[in-house]
Amino acid sequence: VILLSTNYAFAQDRQKFGINAGLTYSNFRGMNIPTFQFEYGFGFIVGVSYEQYLNDKLSIKANLSYDKKANKGTSEIEFRGSIDEEPVVVNQELSFQYDYVTLPILMKYDFTDESSFFVNGGPFIGYLLSSRIVDNTSTNNLYPDTQSRTTTDYNNRLDYGLTLGFGKAFRLNDENSIVVEIRNNIGFAKTNKDDTYQGDSVQTNSFNLLVGWA
Repeated sequence: VILLSTNYAFAQDRQKFGINAGLTYSNFRGMNIPTFQFEYGFGFIVGVSYEQYLNDKLSIKANLSYDKKANKGTSEIEFRGSIDEEPVVVNQELSFQYDYVTLPILMKYDFTDESSFFVNGGPFIGYLLSSRIVDNTSTNNLYPDTQSRTTTDYNNRLDYGLTLGFGKAFRLNDENSIVVEIRNNIGFAKTNKDDTYQGDSVQTNSFNLLVGWA
């Protein structure tokens, strides 16, 4: 497609630069720890973008971002010395936090000449900057204890996968637009160096709600 569109490749009026920020809603597939229930967690994302139009509706877009992914697991365990005794209830919440730099390379299609509604998709690559786990434990809702430890060395640095998204551009004038977009990032790489309790591989999965200026 790029070779067939060389007559557009260096046209300055067919380029877009932008900045964006928003929320991430992440989970990690294959995260298994006995007694724990895992669910999506919120983070944030900020980045810059470059877009090169190949024709009036088709473009290639790169989006370099700092991407904070998070998820959490909760557990409640009861202990009894005998059936007549009051139970001792231990509540535990694990919060996993991962800081990535991500770069999706997307093919984008605008449904109208005004670049209004669009869809895009393509591969992404991510690099893990750091990760940590925060452990909040309490007994009978008393004696809370919070511990935090770094887990970067227990995870693989490289992540990759597929990004799919759709959105709408709100044109302010001939050169400036506000862009709202929703993306789903499906990771294919194994993020954990060691297998989980059940021998599974852990893979990323996150949704982005992005608001930006282009």
